[in-house]
Amino acid sequence: MIEGGRTMLSEVRHSKIIELLNQAGSIKVSELSKAYQVTEKTIREDLEKLEASGILKRVHGGAVLVESSNSMLPIHKRRVRQQAEKEQIAAEAYQWIEDGQIILLDGGSTTLELAKLIQYRSLTVITNDTKIAATLAESPHIELCILGGYRRKGTYTIIGPSAIQMVDELNVDIAFLGCTGIDLERGISVFHRDEAELKKRMIKASKKKILLTDHTKFDQTALISFASLKEIDLLITDAEADDTLIAKYSEQGLEVRRGNAEG
Repeated sequence: MIEGGRTMLSEVRHSKIIELLNQAGSIKVSELSKAYQVTEKTIREDLEKLEASGILKRVHGGAVLVESSNSMLPIHKRRVRQQAEKEQIAAEAYQWIEDGQIILLDGGSTTLELAKLIQYRSLTVITNDTKIAATLAESPHIELCILGGYRRKGTYTIIGPSAIQMVDELNVDIAFLGCTGIDLERGISVFHRDEAELKKRMIKASKKKILLTDHTKFDQTALISFASLKEIDLLITDAEADDTLIAKYSEQGLEVRRGNAEG
C-alpha cells in the first residue's frame, strides 16, 4: 500500500519508488501522483530518470522492475547473483584482516560472505546487517556490535539516525563497504539517502576503507553518491573484471585487487 503525505523532494520520491518496485514489481503513475501529491508529469519525469539508471522500464501508465545486473532486485534474488564473484572478493578481503582488529562490515551480500570467513578469527565486528549479525552471533571469537535503527524494506540493512549516531562515536581499523555503482566521475553511489549518509559516516570513522564490489557495478551510477574514489584506500573486485577496466580506475590513484577465480 502506498502511503500519502506532503510533497517530497525528488530524491526521496525516487527512493520510495524503488522500494515500491521491490515490493510489487510494478507501479502506476496515477497512484504515485496521488500518494506523493505531485503531478503525473512530475512522476513521469521521475520514471524517466530511473529508467536511465537501468532500474525500471516504463510501460503504459506506469513502470515495471528491470531485473538487470544493476537493478534494485528483491533481496532473495540479489543474494544469489554473482555468488562465485562475491566469494572471490570475500576471500581476498579476508587477507587484509589481522587478529585483534576492530572491523566494520557494511550491509550486503558480499560482506556477508566475508562474515562467514571470519567466524573463527579474534576480532571486534561492527555491522548494520542483521544477516551478518546472525552469522556471527554464536562465534566465541567475535566481539559483536550491532548498529541500531530501522530495517530498510527489502533488505537486511539497518539505517537511520540511531545507526549514524553510533558510528559517529566509533574508531574502526577497517571498514568493508558495499555500493550499487562506481563511476570515474560520479564516484561511489547507492539508491537510498539514509544508506548513503550512513556509509559517509562509516568512512569517516575508519582508518582504512576497503570497497567490495563485483565487476558488474563498474561504470554504473545510482541515485546518490556517498564518496569519491579518493576516499577509498582499496577496491577489491572479482576475477571477471578485465585489465582495461581496472587500469581506468587505477589511473585515478585507486588501488585495485582482484579475487582469485580458482578460490
